[in-house]
Amino acid sequence: MEKYSKWRDPGTGIQPFLPIVPPRTVSPIFVAILGPFSLVHSIARTILLGATALLHVILVDGLCLLLIPVPPIYRLVSSAFTAFTCRLALALMGYWWITTDIYSPKRGKNGVSQISTISPRKGDLIISNWTSYVDVLYLAFRHNPTFLLPIFSPDISTSTAKTGRHTGTGSASINSTLSQPPLLGYQPISIISLLAKTGSLPDTFDVPPKGMYKTLREARRKEGRPIALFPEGTTGNGRALLRFAEGTIAQSDIGGDDEGLVWIKFIRHTPPTPFAASATCPLPQPLKHLTFSLLYTPTPIPSRSVHIRTLHPSASPSSPSFLPSEILNNAPGGLDNAAKDPNSVWREATATVLAETGRVRRTKGMGWVEKGGFLDYWGKRK
Repeated sequence: MEKYSKWRDPGTGIQPFLPIVPPRTVSPIFVAILGPFSLVHSIARTILLGATALLHVILVDGLCLLLIPVPPIYRLVSSAFTAFTCRLALALMGYWWITTDIYSPKRGKNGVSQISTISPRKGDLIISNWTSYVDVLYLAFRHNPTFLLPIFSPDISTSTAKTGRHTGTGSASINSTLSQPPLLGYQPISIISLLAKTGSLPDTFDVPPKGMYKTLREARRKEGRPIALFPEGTTGNGRALLRFAEGTIAQSDIGGDDEGLVWIKFIRHTPPTPFAASATCPLPQPLKHLTFSLLYTPTPIPSRSVHIRTLHPSASPSSPSFLPSEILNNAPGGLDNAAKDPNSVWREATATVLAETGRVRRTKGMGWVEKGGFLDYWGKRK
């Protein structure tokens, strides 16, 4: 849309924040006839999902607290309850079967076949893209990690760089990247709270909150479960990978094999159809999107699919053979501005391999700060 061209990435031409609209190839009369049935199914499944969320709170946040004095049993039981409630929620949304595969740029004996049984464990770091609340439910079901979100200081000299036609170039696609505020650290967040924050911008604090980890390395050493991080800081529409939040994924956060593995996972949702809206949720309206988009289907038992691609651990950032400078030199744009900062090199290299794993492009000019301006404009237009 021309009116949103200000938030079109200059390098790729992709608009990563716009909600994906399903194709309109069905007669409006047919859609109107099915409307009441779709509404009933949507409300019914929403109620069942609410009951599932309540069950999760009772079992995981209530009953399991009695087992905290015995950490091994607590982790085992809480993981089992979390897997049950999250898988039930996914089934109610129509995800009866979830396809997974392991991607490896290597071939031969060091390829995919060599590692097939291991999974994330304590001390490991899971780095994933974020497009929907479905992503959170899948990771919780499969790995029951401690979710972390980057948090920032509000102190920043906000850039007033103009974009689009305001630059005087005559091009509506030219964009100047805005400055990001300083990273404070990483805040653990519960599954329910993270689901509610889908589409929202990262939090900012004047004073670092209690329970915050200053580095990922600290979190990996102290938490009794794997760590899951969404380095984009917010959700996109799945058409491209957003620019990683500045300050995240420093070289010291990665570590080597003795510090645990780094898992790169890309979650891809199928394109929308006339009877099934996109599962991606770039706007901070997860409940509305869930009720009137994901669950609003003409059939009482919908079928959806999601594909999880995992980078082979031998090619992940924790591998001794992982060379960030080499990866960036082989990527479009080369080292860019990252060469001046070693931590930026690691962050950019991690973003590159995540995009390659998902076979998507990166929007280097669009991150969570730019999304803040988009949300302000979207709210005014609506």
